Amino acid sequence: METDKKNKKYKILEPFFKKEKKLREIEKETQISYATLKRWVSQYKDSGEKGLVKKTRVDKNTFKKVNEDVMEHLKALYKEYHTLPVTKLYEKAKKTLSSYNSMISYPTFFRIINNLDENIKQNSIKSVKKDKVYEYAIIQKAIPIPFFNNKNKIFYLTIFYNKENYKIINFIFEEEKRELIKLFNFIQESIIIEGAYPKNISLDERIQGVSKNLLRTIFFQTKISFIQEEADENMMGFVRYIDTDILKEFNKEKPKDIKEISLFIKKYLFIEDRKIENLNNEEKYKLLYFLHKYKRKVYNSGVRVKNNIYSSSLLKEKEGTIVDVFYNEFFIDSVDIYIKDMFVDKAKIIK
Repeated sequence: METDKKNKKYKILEPFFKKEKKLREIEKETQISYATLKRWVSQYKDSGEKGLVKKTRVDKNTFKKVNEDVMEHLKALYKEYHTLPVTKLYEKAKKTLSSYNSMISYPTFFRIINNLDENIKQNSIKSVKKDKVYEYAIIQKAIPIPFFNNKNKIFYLTIFYNKENYKIINFIFEEEKRELIKLFNFIQESIIIEGAYPKNISLDERIQGVSKNLLRTIFFQTKISFIQEEADENMMGFVRYIDTDILKEFNKEKPKDIKEISLFIKKYLFIEDRKIENLNNEEKYKLLYFLHKYKRKVYNSGVRVKNNIYSSSLLKEKEGTIVDVFYNEFFIDSVDIYIKDMFVDKAKIIK
C-alpha cells in the first residue's frame, strides 16, 4: 500500500522532474495544492523515493500512561462489544474507566483498539500522529442530505481540531460553503473555546479564497501562520462515514431541521460544551482581527448591531461616543466594546 502511494506521488511529479511541466500546471491538472506538490518534491530531493513513503510510527504498539488493569479492561470490553463502531465503544469505555481512576483520550483509545483488530482501520482514524507540524487544522467536507423537500442537498461540515492529538474542538454544519474570510468568526470562536493561542493552523485545500496576500495579512495581524495543504488522511478517514451514519440515525424519523442533524454531529464528534478563558489580553486583542468590526454611537447605554441591542452599565459614561464594536456571528450573546484600541466592556444582548 505504501509503495503504491509512493508510485502514485512520483507519477504525479514525474513530468516536473523531466522538465515537461511546471508545478503550477500539475496543480491545475490534479487539483493538488501547490504547497503539497512542493513538499513532495522536497521530500523526494532529500530522501529519494523513500521520501514519498509515509513513515511508520516507531511507537505504534506502545501505550504510554495506560496501566495493565486498564488495558485488560479495554480488551474485555472490546471482546464483549467488538461489533460496535469504535466511537460507540469509546462512549462505553468512558463510562467504565472512572472506576479505575483513569481516562484516556479518543486517539489513545483508538490506537489500542486498532492494534486489537486491524479491521477497524477501515472505519475510523488509523493511528495517532505525533509529528507536531501544525498545532491546529481546519478541514471541510461536503455531505449530501436527502431529508429536506425530498431532494439531495449539499451541506458542509467544517471542523477545527488539534492536529497533535486529533481532539475536535469546534465545528459548523451549514448549507453555505465558506471561504477563508467567512470562516474568520469560526476560527476566533474555536481558539477561544480551546483556550490556547495557536502558532500554526493547517487549512484543508478544499477551503476556497486562500491567497498569499491574505495569509500574509493574517500573520501580520495575529502572528498565526496559516498554510494550505491536502487534508490529513487520518482525520478525513474518521469523518468519511459520517454521511452513512447520518442516514442511519434519521432513517426512521426524518430530522425537523438542520439543528437536529447538528446535535447528532456534536455527539458523533464528542464535542463538549466548554469555554476556557486562558488567553491573555494581548492574545484576545489579536483575535479581534477575525471578528466583524462596526462603528456605533452609544445611545441609552447601548449599541445596535444586526438588529439587536447590546447594553452595558459602563456605556452610560460613554453616551453619544463613537465606539468600535466587535461582533461574532457564532456567539451573538455579547459584543466587545473598544475605544481607540482600549477595551471598555463586554456588552450583553437585551432580549
